[in-house]
Amino acid sequence: MGLVQAGNMDEEAQDESRDMSTTWFIAKEYLKRLEVNFEEHGRKTFSLYPYGPTETKEIEVFPGTHWITLTTRLYDLRSVPKKEKTSVYQQLLKTNASLVEITFGVDKKNFIIVRNAIPVTGISYDVFNTTYEAHLSGIKLFHSKLKASLGLKD
Repeated sequence: MGLVQAGNMDEEAQDESRDMSTTWFIAKEYLKRLEVNFEEHGRKTFSLYPYGPTETKEIEVFPGTHWITLTTRLYDLRSVPKKEKTSVYQQLLKTNASLVEITFGVDKKNFIIVRNAIPVTGISYDVFNTTYEAHLSGIKLFHSKLKASLGLKD
């Protein structure tokens, strides 16, 4: 029985790998159609170089098994005092409650990020493009309004 389970697990791993490969290919084709500059990082991520200000000047695209995720680092919080960070976190939560399609958060490296996720099931170029445009709007929103309201300096 152990061999049957191991065989099933190998099949599941192969299915997941095939799904990841398909998702990666879909993401790559849609990025080409958007006519944006991008760089591949193996078969895991892409870096886009959009117009407009972002902290790292890139959008990371992660094609996963079930989701394609767009993520941009917007602001380095490492130099912000702990007391002020609490206020920033609360403001980000309030902002997220009033938005659709984009989410602001803080990543492991202590950067404010904006993130969108596109479900792979039912994905189309229009959905991908709309989500990409929403992501760019989130970047603009952060730099034009949110950054100042959070009391963050350039």
